[in-house]
Amino acid sequence: MATKAPAYFWEADVELEIKNLAFSVSEKDEGRGAYKKRIFYADWLRDGKIYWNPAQRVKGWINKNLPLVKSTYKDQIQAVKVFPFDGQGLWEAIAEAKDMIGVGFGEDSKPEDNMDYSALANLPYPHKQHITVKDAKGGVARSVPLYWLVLPGPINIKVKVMSFARSIEPEMIEEALRELGKATGLGDKHNHGFGGFELKGFKSEKKRLKL
Repeated sequence: MATKAPAYFWEADVELEIKNLAFSVSEKDEGRGAYKKRIFYADWLRDGKIYWNPAQRVKGWINKNLPLVKSTYKDQIQAVKVFPFDGQGLWEAIAEAKDMIGVGFGEDSKPEDNMDYSALANLPYPHKQHITVKDAKGGVARSVPLYWLVLPGPINIKVKVMSFARSIEPEMIEEALRELGKATGLGDKHNHGFGGFELKGFKSEKKRLKL
């Protein structure tokens, strides 16, 4: 009679140091004609504190970057989890609003008359960039502004990574975090040089499932 092979998994305590973490500032237009205003808001700002979801962001980073190390990982990446609970709904305060930097409130950078910045009154005016997007049919292009603020840091975060994938060893995750984190960061605008990080700690342990 064949015996069932024991099932194993590994988990690792991970510490990262992040710099220049970007936070997108949302905006929407309200009103019509001369009464139209652009309203700014940010779901990451509460009571003067900056909230972020480290586990969710690290999970997204692993999903995107690990298959770059080895293409076959793409089919197994869902077996890699980042806790607590892949970050679902778990935001934590990582800084004060006063720690954010933007372009300031100089004479040339203050909000225009048709902008309502009251919800972000404790923050500097954000960086701004225009991008060109096309409509749903890929036709008419229009210019859309993007706004963001930067938390210079450094900010240290700790998460737990767990894997049930047989072929994904902790050393591969560690090496990816150590090397790729310098080139592709975490957070908003990570593809534009923001949110780069250094691996400060990686302690893994292999465990046997008790079924």
